[in-house]
Amino acid sequence: MIETRPSVLLVDDDARTIEILAAYLETQGFGTTLARAPEIAVQLMRTIAFDAVVTDVVFDGFADGNLVLSAARDLQPRAVVVLMTGYPAIENAVRAIKSGANDYVQKPVDPAVLATFLQRALRERDITRPDLTFGDLVDILSAMVANTIERVDPYTAGHGSRTRKYCRYLAQNLGLEETRTERLELAAIAHDYGKIYLEDLGFLTKNGPLTTEEYEEVKKHPLLGARKLGNHEHLAAVRQFVGEHHERFDGGGYPKKLVGEEISLEGRILCVAEVFDSLATKRSYKEVWALPKTIDFFASQRAKAFDPVVLDPFLDLLEVHGERWMRQPMQDLAAAGLLVPGGNPAPTIARA
Repeated sequence: MIETRPSVLLVDDDARTIEILAAYLETQGFGTTLARAPEIAVQLMRTIAFDAVVTDVVFDGFADGNLVLSAARDLQPRAVVVLMTGYPAIENAVRAIKSGANDYVQKPVDPAVLATFLQRALRERDITRPDLTFGDLVDILSAMVANTIERVDPYTAGHGSRTRKYCRYLAQNLGLEETRTERLELAAIAHDYGKIYLEDLGFLTKNGPLTTEEYEEVKKHPLLGARKLGNHEHLAAVRQFVGEHHERFDGGGYPKKLVGEEISLEGRILCVAEVFDSLATKRSYKEVWALPKTIDFFASQRAKAFDPVVLDPFLDLLEVHGERWMRQPMQDLAAAGLLVPGGNPAPTIARA
C-alpha cells in the first residue's frame, strides 16, 4: 500500500495557534494549509482536497466552526474533522461531534496529541477500504496502536505484536487454519485499541490499583475497541475476538460473562496470550513477574480463567520459550528508545 503525505487544513483566527500546530505536524509527515476565517476555509475546500480539517469552534465569539464542519461534510465527506475548543463541554462542540466531527481537542492544543488524533482517525478511515490485504490490515492496525495507545502508555510498547506472536504459536499448535489464524493475529494486535476511547486516559498509567469506578470504566474497552475497528469484511471475526479477550472460561470475565465454548477458540487463545504478556511487562502499577510465579498463576487458573485446551499447550511452550519471552518486553522498550535511566519507561502523554 503506497503511503502519501496527508494534507491538513488548520482553521483558527489566532494565527500563532495554527502556525505552531503546522510546524509540529510538518515534522510528523503532514502537509498543512492555514486559514484564519471560516469563509476562507470553505473556499479552500472548494478547490483543494484535504485529508483532515482541524478547526476552532469559536471565531470572534461566535460558534462558526460548525460552518467549517458542515462544509467539510458536504464538500469533502472523506476528510477527518477535528474540533478545537477551550470549552470541551460546550453544547455546540458536542452537537457538532454528533453531526460528523471525528474528535475534539481542548485548547491550548498539544501538537503531539493532535498528531496522534489525526493519525488514528486517518488509519480508521483507511481501514474501511475493500481492497486491503491481510498485510495491509496488519500495517494499519499496528500503526493505529503504535500511534495511539502505545504513545499514551509506553509500558505497553510492543504488547500487541508480542501477543500476536504468542497467538500464532498457539494457533499452529491447535491446528487452526490459516485464515482463522490471520484474523486472530489482527485481533491480538488491536485488542487494547478501545482504551484510547476511555473518558480518562490517566487510568492507564495510574500508580496503584484502580478504584471501583475507574475499573468499571476500563472494562468498557473491549466493546469500544470492537466497535471502533471498522466494517471491513476481514474484520468481522476480529471484532468478535477483541470483544472477548477479557472473558473467562468460568464465566467470571467481562463484558458479557461468556462461559466455556460460548467464547470463540480464538478469544480463548487471545485471553491466555495477552495475560501472559501483561504479567511479563512492567506496568505503572506492578513489576515484572518471574517465570515460576507466572506458571504457578496459570496453573491455578486452569479451567477457571483459562481453557485447559489452550492453556496446557501454552505451558508446554513456556517450558521452551518462557525465559526469553519474559525478557522481551524490556528489550522492546529499550529498542524503541523508551527507557530512561533506572530502566523505566519514558514519561507519557497521559501524565503530561
